[in-house]
Amino acid sequence: MKRAIFLSLIIALIIGGCTQEKKSPIEGAWQMVYASWSSRDVTFPAQVKGGQIKTWNDGYYTFVGHMELDTLVMDNYGAGTYKLDGGGFQTKRIYARTKSNIGTSERFLWEIRNDTLIQRQPADENWKLPEKFTTEKYVRLK
Repeated sequence: MKRAIFLSLIIALIIGGCTQEKKSPIEGAWQMVYASWSSRDVTFPAQVKGGQIKTWNDGYYTFVGHMELDTLVMDNYGAGTYKLDGGGFQTKRIYARTKSNIGTSERFLWEIRNDTLIQRQPADENWKLPEKFTTEKYVRLK
C-alpha cells in the first residue's frame, strides 16, 4: 500500500514538473518587414532601407536596428519593460537612443496574425489611435 502511494506521488510530481508555463504569443524574436511612420511620409522597406529586430521576453523588450533614408543614417536601439493589456501593451523605456526618451512610457495596440506581429502607436489611455499613427509589422524569427 505504501509503495502504491509513493509511486502515485512520484508519477504526480513527474507530470506536474513536465507542465510548461503558457507563454504570451508576443514572446520571442521578430524581424521588421514593414513600417509606416506618422512623422514621415515614407515606408520601410520601400524608401527606408535597413532593418530592425525586436524581442519580447518575460515582461522585457529590446530592439536594435539600422535605417537609411537618402543621406539620413540612424542606428536605432532601446529596451525596457512592457505590460500586456488585452489587445494593447504599455512600454516603459529603460534604454533609448534618444536619451530624453529614457523613463517615458508609450501605449501600443497589437495583434498577431499567423507569424506576423502588427503594432500600432501611439494609443491613448482609452486604447484609441489618433488619425495619423505609426504601423510596424514583424515576422517571427525561428
